[in-house]
Amino acid sequence: MNSYTTLKQSTTYIRGSGIYFLTIAIALLLAITAIAQPILTLPDSAAVNLPHKLNLVWNSSATAETYQLQISDTSSFTTTVYDQSQLTDTVEFVTVLDFSTTYYWRVAASSGSGTSDFSKISSFATWDSVPNGPDPVDLGLLDTFAIIAYSAVTNVPSSAIKGDVGLTPTSGSFIDLTEGEVTGTIFTVDASGPAGSVESAVMLTEAKGDLTIAYNDAAGRTLAPVGIAGNIGGQTLYPSLYKSTGTLEISAGDLTLDANGNEDAVWIFQIASSFNMTSDRKVFLVNGAKAGNIFWQMGSAATFGTTTVMKGTIMAGTQVTFATGASLDGRALALTENVTLQQNVINVPVSSSTVGIEEEVSQFPKGINLSQNYPNPFNPTTNIRFGINETSDVRLDVFNMLGQRVATLVNEQKAAGWYTVNFDASNFSSGFYMYRITANGSQVIKKMTLIK
Repeated sequence: MNSYTTLKQSTTYIRGSGIYFLTIAIALLLAITAIAQPILTLPDSAAVNLPHKLNLVWNSSATAETYQLQISDTSSFTTTVYDQSQLTDTVEFVTVLDFSTTYYWRVAASSGSGTSDFSKISSFATWDSVPNGPDPVDLGLLDTFAIIAYSAVTNVPSSAIKGDVGLTPTSGSFIDLTEGEVTGTIFTVDASGPAGSVESAVMLTEAKGDLTIAYNDAAGRTLAPVGIAGNIGGQTLYPSLYKSTGTLEISAGDLTLDANGNEDAVWIFQIASSFNMTSDRKVFLVNGAKAGNIFWQMGSAATFGTTTVMKGTIMAGTQVTFATGASLDGRALALTENVTLQQNVINVPVSSSTVGIEEEVSQFPKGINLSQNYPNPFNPTTNIRFGINETSDVRLDVFNMLGQRVATLVNEQKAAGWYTVNFDASNFSSGFYMYRITANGSQVIKKMTLIK
C-alpha cells in the first residue's frame, strides 16, 4: 500500500501509471507528425478529351519526402497501368496512356515517419485521336510584323529582324534598331525614327487595335482547354488549347510540339501571369508543326534566357525581354510596355493564311487565303492571288500608309476557288501599300512595295 504524505486537502488528484501517460504522449506525437493526404489539382476531376500524354499535378504534403502515383483504368485499382513510387516532385508527365480511355488516379505521400492514405480518387478521359487544335488567331495587320511595342524597342547591337517593326504610341526615337538590322520596314508615329523608317501613325494605330483584338481572342478561348502548370519542358504537346492559371516556364528539358502530320494544326497557350524560358532551352516542331500556327498569350511579361530558341507568336500583356543570343521564329508583340533585344534573331513565320504564289493547289483553300503579291517590290504591275473556301461576297482593297483606300480590285460575289488579280500602280507614287481581302466576315491584310 502506497502512502502519500504530501497531498493537500480539498484537492482532486488523478492516479495513473507511467505506461498510460506514455501511451497518450505517443498518440499525440503521431497525430502531430501524421502525413496529410495529397490533394489532386490537375487535371480537373472528370475532365474529358485530354491528351494521351499529359501532366498530373498534386499539392505537396507537409513533411512528405516522396510520393506514390497510381493510375488505373478501373476505379477499384485492381490493376494499374502506372505505379511509380519514390517520386520527389508534385508533377509527373505520363506517356503510357491510350486513346479513348477513362483513367483513375491517386497519390500517397511518405516520409521517415510513415505513409499517408491515398488521396481521393480523380478521373479523366483521353481524346479519341490527336485533334487539329483550335482555330488560329486572326492577326490582321500584325501578320507582317516581327515586333510591335508600346513604349520602346531597346536593342544591344546587333540583332537581325526579318519582318516589320512598329512602335506606337511612343515616338520613333525610342526604337534602337537600325535600318541595317531589319529586313522589312520600321514604322513610326512621327519623323523621329531611325534612318529609313516610315512614318505611318494611322496604320500603326490600326495594327495596335488588331493586337488588342488578337490578344483578347486568344485569352478568351474556352473550348475544352487542357490544364498545364509549372515547367512544361521535357514534354511533347499536341495541337490544343492549353491553359495555365499562374506562371508558366520552360526550365528543365526542351518542349516538343507535335502536329501528328497535320500542317494546319494549331496551338494556343493561355498563361494567366508571366512566362519564363531559361537559358539554352528550345522548342522543337515535329511532324508538320508550323511556328505560324502557335500563339502564346501571357497576362504579364515574357522572358527568354540566353541562346533560347522559341517558336510562335508572343502576345505579352506587358513586355517581352530577350537575353543575349535568344532567337524567335515568330513575333514579339508587347501590349503595354517594351520589347528588349540583345543580339537576337527574330523571323516572321509563314502563317496559316499565307500561300506562296508559286504553290499549285488542287483543292479549295481552307478559309480565306491571301498570297504575297508577286513580284514584290514591283513596278508598275503586280499579281495578287487569293482563295476562298465557299461562295462569298469578296472585296479586295489597296490602302496607302495613311490608311486611305486608293483602289478596289474586287467587289463582287465569288464562288469557292483560287483567283489572281493584276494591280496596275502606274498612277501611284513609290512607297508602301497595304492590300486587304474581306470575305465571310474575316479579313487578311498584307504589305507590298512599289518602287519606280
